[in-house]
Amino acid sequence: MLFGASLLEDSSQESLTDEAYFFEDLLETPATSSTLTSPQLLESPIAGKSLENALRLNEDALMLDAGQPQFTGADELLDAVQGPQPIVRDRDWVIARIESIFEGIVDALLEKKTKLSITLSCRSGTAGRTFDSANGIVTTATGLQTREITFPGSTAQEAWRFTVLVRILEIIHDALIADVIVTKRDIYYRHPDLFVKQAVVDRYVDDLACTFGVSRTFLNVSAAAKGLVAGNFTIQRADGSQINGLKDREGLLVPNLHSSDTIDMSNVQWILLVEKEATFRSLVHSDFWILLSSQGVILTAKGYPDLSTRIFLSYLTSRSSHIPTYAIVDYDPDGLAILSTYKHGSYALAHENSRATSGSAGGRQLNLPRLQWVGVRSHHLQPPASADNVCAERDTRQTQGLMKLTRRDRCKARRMLEREAFVEDGVEAEWRSELQIMLMLNIKAEMQIFEERQGGLGFWLMEALEPSAKPPREGLDDERVRQA
Repeated sequence: MLFGASLLEDSSQESLTDEAYFFEDLLETPATSSTLTSPQLLESPIAGKSLENALRLNEDALMLDAGQPQFTGADELLDAVQGPQPIVRDRDWVIARIESIFEGIVDALLEKKTKLSITLSCRSGTAGRTFDSANGIVTTATGLQTREITFPGSTAQEAWRFTVLVRILEIIHDALIADVIVTKRDIYYRHPDLFVKQAVVDRYVDDLACTFGVSRTFLNVSAAAKGLVAGNFTIQRADGSQINGLKDREGLLVPNLHSSDTIDMSNVQWILLVEKEATFRSLVHSDFWILLSSQGVILTAKGYPDLSTRIFLSYLTSRSSHIPTYAIVDYDPDGLAILSTYKHGSYALAHENSRATSGSAGGRQLNLPRLQWVGVRSHHLQPPASADNVCAERDTRQTQGLMKLTRRDRCKARRMLEREAFVEDGVEAEWRSELQIMLMLNIKAEMQIFEERQGGLGFWLMEALEPSAKPPREGLDDERVRQA
């Protein structure tokens, strides 16, 4: 029955009276079972004959005797002949796992046990994670910590957690049975008074996916897209509709893609990931985008990338592996952590990466191993040589724009240095050096420092992305004249 996850420690306590009916329903509703009973087996068309005749035929054919191994089921016989079969963790398997949990709860109630419990795998911290250097991705390993959630528990909050978990399991089970997709937001609004806040639902859904060892898509749960994208691409849907990346200069919400969709990126020469929404909007309204919109794709996840944005990026890059992908983030520990999430995968969702690298059905590798970091780096903090007083004043403002690291920044940087990708002889030795410089100088900076340079961030990007970004010669000359 049981499994595991990390829980929110600061969740508020809610009354359990509204959920009391749920346990009564469990007692009244017989649990669904996929196991065939003897009468069902006899009536099965696969058998063809009565069970008695089938057994007699098997004995005659195999010349069974007392010295030979006896098998009580088809699964045991198959395992003996072909070896243990790998577990196929698909939709039906998840349904069966959830139902086994409910069956365990009902059995405990019928046996009048004093405690109900469910065990979840913990996603917090780095325990149970490993770095797959061959694929450049963070994966889960054995040894994930677990936590038992009990009812009624030692505290009222523990009982609340159990109630929340069971209610989320019920909603997911209903969605799987009906084969419909629900969003995390939908789940929250089913019982906002019970769940208290959206973060509670978000955490438990991902914890359950980690516990089952499946992608969240196998729970039929999705998250509303938060990322924005713009660029010269066209998505053709199976129903004949189209999505044009240049249609809206404000950017489009990252679309959900289906296996039947086709995407045209024939004119795309580069993909640029931007950490912040404000910087994204500034760029798509700048002369940079006027000159280069026909050549590239620009995207932001508004901070740490969500799963929908990473899936979309994986779809683009896997079908156009020759197109270089760049990232620009703030010069601070969070900026490097965001860069690492794009390139090597999420530590919190490492089970998603494990499923992809193992080749499991439905698994998609979401990391971007060829991602290139264009800025902000430590050498960008040094103002360039200026030939006039105006530029000198801009460079002074840029230097004054540097900020000191907070205590949280320093703690995060030190923890990141302990990760396998950041170790001294790891795959990201350059990132390690940048973190060390950051700690030694005790400074950080935002992407906006480029706005104080001649031409601003857009002009700096045109130079940084060369030779991938090649604006029309006359357009670039006109821009330089205007800035001068």
